[in-house]
Amino acid sequence: MKEVEMYLPLKIFLEKKGYRVHSEVESLDVMARKGDELLVVEMKTAFNLQLVYQLIERLKMTELVYAYIPLEKGGRWPKSYKRMCGLLKRLHCGLMVLDAAAREVVVEFEPAAFKGRTNYARKNLAIREFEGRSLDLNQGGSTREPLFTVYKEKAIRVAMYLLERGPAPVGEIREKLAIDNAVSILYDNHLGWFRRVSRGVYQLTPEFEFFRLKYEKQIKQLWR
Repeated sequence: MKEVEMYLPLKIFLEKKGYRVHSEVESLDVMARKGDELLVVEMKTAFNLQLVYQLIERLKMTELVYAYIPLEKGGRWPKSYKRMCGLLKRLHCGLMVLDAAAREVVVEFEPAAFKGRTNYARKNLAIREFEGRSLDLNQGGSTREPLFTVYKEKAIRVAMYLLERGPAPVGEIREKLAIDNAVSILYDNHLGWFRRVSRGVYQLTPEFEFFRLKYEKQIKQLWR
């Protein structure tokens, strides 16, 4: 869909609400007036950063600023759509969408002061992960390297103990290393480093040796 195809349904929609509507007014995609009320709409075929820049500039003129985009495949459910809505609300902008199937303009939400809510579950999860890490072993900005999380730190300590000690029972590992979830680390074996050799006794698999050789520097910092 092209922007020119989006304009007429929007013009009809706004005129039904009593606005006088003109397009391409001093770099504004759409400008509408009703008495002293000034409304500005920026159209885009897809949500992007350029649209955000434009909306911020329009907010210098009026509080009634809307983004206007076609409702794409997947409708209102994709995560990207929900994130877009969240950003627009934080900008105090409204959102109009064009339902291409019905050729109908729908106001998703009006411009309004943003009232955010703290996501305490995510906040507490991040704090627990932060406080649980003993060292900063990750390289900020890297995308293809495995992360050294609290879980992985504990798994490395368990693996290094087995490397030095040989096969050992879970109770001994938990007591010597003071790792409360040592049982689940060994039993679940998410990293593929451990193998049970008898009831409650585990040893290392070759996979850990490959990991250890690749990340020897980080492991040495954890296991001194």
